[in-house]
Amino acid sequence: MNTNPRRPDQPVDHHELAEMLPAPGRPVLRRDRHRVLREHLMEHTSNSSETVHERSGPTNTSPAPRRPGRRLVLIAAPLALAAVVGAGAVAVDAARDDGKGGTTATGVGGANTAEHRQAAQLLDRIAVVAADRPAVTVRDDQFVYTRSQGSSAIWGGPSKPVRDSKGDVTGTKVYKGNVQSDEWQPVTGKRDGLRRLTALTPDGELDPSRKQDIAMAPGTGYLTFRQLQALPTDPDALLRKLESGNGVVKSRLTETVFENVGAVLDQATLLPELSAALYRAVAKLPDVRVVKNVKDGAGRTGIGLTYTNRGNPSKTTSGYWVFDSESLAYLGTNRSALLDVAVTDEKGEVTAVGAS
Repeated sequence: MNTNPRRPDQPVDHHELAEMLPAPGRPVLRRDRHRVLREHLMEHTSNSSETVHERSGPTNTSPAPRRPGRRLVLIAAPLALAAVVGAGAVAVDAARDDGKGGTTATGVGGANTAEHRQAAQLLDRIAVVAADRPAVTVRDDQFVYTRSQGSSAIWGGPSKPVRDSKGDVTGTKVYKGNVQSDEWQPVTGKRDGLRRLTALTPDGELDPSRKQDIAMAPGTGYLTFRQLQALPTDPDALLRKLESGNGVVKSRLTETVFENVGAVLDQATLLPELSAALYRAVAKLPDVRVVKNVKDGAGRTGIGLTYTNRGNPSKTTSGYWVFDSESLAYLGTNRSALLDVAVTDEKGEVTAVGAS
């Protein structure tokens, strides 16, 4: 996640710097990927459509972009049991277990390989599930609420100032363990958003004594909900937009598109047609592969999707999307589990409308 740099003429205030708690970005998506996605998709969407229809704990008011990335349990209408089981069997056959509880992607060829066809078939079934979700009506004054879970290393918090015997701040202490992240992103992106990080106990319970609120300034981070609405829902047209723009290296095209799509999947689940189009667009990428027995950030096991590093086919990539092996619902990534997604009227409101 990007932060606002100090101006050259601004004096260093060590006390202020110590008070400013870190607000890193979402997992998987790197800054260059984020920049390419935001700048070029914003250019396309602005040309095509101008409009489409705090609590306890320390608070950091520094701007914090939105995220890799994102992720929550997406409740979608399941396919018929036979179709779901068939998809799972195809997906599992396309990958092999490494024997140590991990996963290894198989296949290194082009778009016509059996491995790619199996991945494309799975993605098409996932798209059917995604498209079957009910559409959500969202107002400009509302917030898109997401809840996710993963290691504190992903978000760099919660953290709190460390003080010496005189009460002076000498640094910050970051909680090390699993964390729940609640985010409220403004629909239009014109207001501040909020990220709330809460530590989880070894039993998975929230620890209110270890909580941190981080302000998310407008104009930073990923595409807003309204900008997502302006994207095309035709997979071919959508893929052309995802591939376009300076800075997209052809040899890393699959990696770029895969990570950029992953960064917006959480909000896109509220837009069924777009969500389905994103999966079908990714299915056209030649290096996408299926894996099995992948765990998400909450430890849930499912079917995974990743991509082969064309420059080094024997190297396993570190980023996976994870789907429930029966319902094909999106669970998140191997780093961050998506637990909920909905729309709320107020920032900081946890009781979400239409959540799982």
